[in-house]
Amino acid sequence: MLKKIFTLSLLCLLTAANITYANELPIFSGVGGNFTAINTDGNVIEFDSFKGKVVLLAFGYTNCADICPFTLGYLKMIYKILSPEEQQGVQVIFTTVNPEYDTPEHLKAFLKYFNKDFVGLTGTRKQVDNIVSLFQAKYQTISTSGSVETKNIRRINEKEVASGKTDKTTLYNHSVMIYLIDKQGKTRSIDYTGTPGDEFVTKIRQLISEKESS
Repeated sequence: MLKKIFTLSLLCLLTAANITYANELPIFSGVGGNFTAINTDGNVIEFDSFKGKVVLLAFGYTNCADICPFTLGYLKMIYKILSPEEQQGVQVIFTTVNPEYDTPEHLKAFLKYFNKDFVGLTGTRKQVDNIVSLFQAKYQTISTSGSVETKNIRRINEKEVASGKTDKTTLYNHSVMIYLIDKQGKTRSIDYTGTPGDEFVTKIRQLISEKESS
């Protein structure tokens, strides 16, 4: 089921993106961009501050029972394959789709089980929706009855927050892609946890070796 969701999401994304090719890995024009968020240290940051590093970005939430831990476990494995020098040039970023519950503290406690160097991003619902939109990702809330919101971007208002509808019991379907972003902040590959590890590491190393002016 998750593979089917990924396949459909990726197909839609590839159809919408304007793809150009550079040094073998494509550039996904219109996928990604600068944004403002709050990191796991509680600081307001801009995504452009990660320029100069290769970024591996994924979406999820801390109370996700299956795919999020699996994705982060996969990224932990990939990160460990890299040499210490290569790791210095790579940043793994986990962006929540449940900012009402996923405070910087919750994200930090969650991510420490995978790698202390992984960065979590949260913010207001508006900020999160902006990030989701920039990367042409999707998320949907699931009610306790099992029904699913069909909107691509689920906007949650203050009444829902006050009523507790966005606490840790809220469940989400969300995009499971991993975005590979080069040192210039351009999206160069869109993968998922089914990508063979050696293939994904090869892509990362290719971007590490690229000159920043490319």
